[in-house]
Amino acid sequence: MIQSRTFLMACLWLASLPVLAQHGLEELPDELATTYETLAAEVQDDAEALERVIEAGRERAVFCNTCHGPDGSAQRPNYPSLAAQNPVYLLDQIEQFADGSREKLVMNVLAETFSVEEKVTLALYYAHMELEPTEFDEDLARRGAQVYQLRCAQCHGAGGLGEVGYARIAGQQPEYIAEVLREYRSGDSPRRLSVMYGVSSGLNENDIEAVAHYAASLQRQ
Repeated sequence: MIQSRTFLMACLWLASLPVLAQHGLEELPDELATTYETLAAEVQDDAEALERVIEAGRERAVFCNTCHGPDGSAQRPNYPSLAAQNPVYLLDQIEQFADGSREKLVMNVLAETFSVEEKVTLALYYAHMELEPTEFDEDLARRGAQVYQLRCAQCHGAGGLGEVGYARIAGQQPEYIAEVLREYRSGDSPRRLSVMYGVSSGLNENDIEAVAHYAASLQRQ
């Protein structure tokens, strides 16, 4: 069953490459996108405005610290770090949790309580936090370099920093990256349709472990 599902996901990946582009601001609700553009412009040109956003974001993120760590550097395996994440990508994920298109009970309940401004504030706050280094296996990282550049770099960038609508994975905890790849490969990911289903279908367990540690190692670049 898994093999046939994996084959189906691979076909979907190949068929969808021209149309499954990054999820940018144009895909977000108008009010959310407009609020983001306005506030992002303010903090870019005004250090005091940025400090206010960081302060407000840190206060609103108090319930996020248990899983995602202080200022977004996760300390617990299998949880993503949010620090230094691409803000548009992060905003999109918050909105998916809020509207239920991405399912995780705790996050769905929490995200539903966020106002539009709070969603934007959280995305900008985490984006401006410095990501603390994570541990990784250097031998595995070396083995994962070629697989990463072949299968991951097109969307996440050669250095793992991603583009506007794609996730930064440089410096993520390897346990979390591996877990996400396994979810995609199995076809049971709680995330929406993505090229990741096809990408992960071609990865064996050794590939997944190696790629996860290589992505974690990119924090040094």
